[in-house]
Amino acid sequence: MSFIIGFSFIILLAIFTIVLCLISKRLPKEYILSTIVFMMVGDGVLVGLWYYGLLEVVESIKPFRLGIAGAFCISAMGRSIYFLLQNEKMQRL
Repeated sequence: MSFIIGFSFIILLAIFTIVLCLISKRLPKEYILSTIVFMMVGDGVLVGLWYYGLLEVVESIKPFRLGIAGAFCISAMGRSIYFLLQNEKMQRL
């Protein structure tokens, strides 16, 4: 159960990624790399809140950490594929 609680962090990461995509579309091209800074800082804040907020609830800490790590791995793959395809589409225009 601890792994599932940790892995459910992917829902929060997906919502945060969608918000970042909406922000990156509205920024001028000069500031497009600032979304990477927002993503790194936001991921750090969110994982800190998730980890320390649910530390009292989970039964076993190691599977909980593995679930969070798995959520980050899946999220990073999804983000990289999305931004790669978005960059490819922008180059064709």
